[in-house]
Amino acid sequence: MTGGSRMIAGAALAVVCAIPVNAQERPVIWTATASPAAVAPGGTTTVQLKARIDQGWHVYSISQGPGGPIPTRIALAPGQPFELIGAVRGPAPETRFDSNFGINVETYDDLATFALIVRVGADARPGTDTLAIKARFQTCNASLCLPPHTETVLVPVTVARAAKSAT
Repeated sequence: MTGGSRMIAGAALAVVCAIPVNAQERPVIWTATASPAAVAPGGTTTVQLKARIDQGWHVYSISQGPGGPIPTRIALAPGQPFELIGAVRGPAPETRFDSNFGINVETYDDLATFALIVRVGADARPGTDTLAIKARFQTCNASLCLPPHTETVLVPVTVARAAKSAT
């Protein structure tokens, strides 16, 4: 290899190394909000869990059937004074045939918002607490699938004082 060829190869390597690795490692960013943010023990709040998905990438739906990619699964972390009420609701997925799996797959692109109804435990202490949501998902693009990953999303919830009963 000549000196000029080595410089071109070195410059090409520098350009490849300059591509942000995080763009491929974290193509999905999760956020959440609770409404109302303040709720009495035994009461419920609705959590909007959002997945912002980088262009060209997708995650698989919460209703993705067996025999293919890893579906998105959303649950509350154990050991907290919160309980998930009912099923997680998600947007309608896009369905398309995937030749890699040989089946129709259900995906979310760009933005997917999920609704969770969460009950505050009757014995929850007043004050600000943190609700921990676990989102397990697999992210793919046209040529690459990343390994399944579990992301923990934290949401502040204010536990109001229980109303005093009239005696």
